Amino acid sequence: MRAGRLVSLMLLLQRRGRMTAAEIAEELEVSVRTVLRDLDELSGAGVPVYATRGPGGGFQLLEGYEPELTGPSGWQPRARRPGRARRAAVLITR
Repeated sequence: MRAGRLVSLMLLLQRRGRMTAAEIAEELEVSVRTVLRDLDELSGAGVPVYATRGPGGGFQLLEGYEPELTGPSGWQPRARRPGRARRAAVLITR
């Protein structure tokens, strides 16, 4: 769930520009603290997110940054490789 939320957060900032943590939290239906943790995680992963303090401030992506994500509809699964079908192995440990 968290990976999906991080992608949603990045796409949200890409579409809307600067947003406050409260606006992001409301949009993603999480707490402000969760948004702050997610923003820190994105920043640590190399996404150029920065904060502006004061009235009219908020979080936004660095101007000109174009993530390679276009949204869920732009994603396509990789083509299957030819060969025989395989079954997943389930290991049961006690």
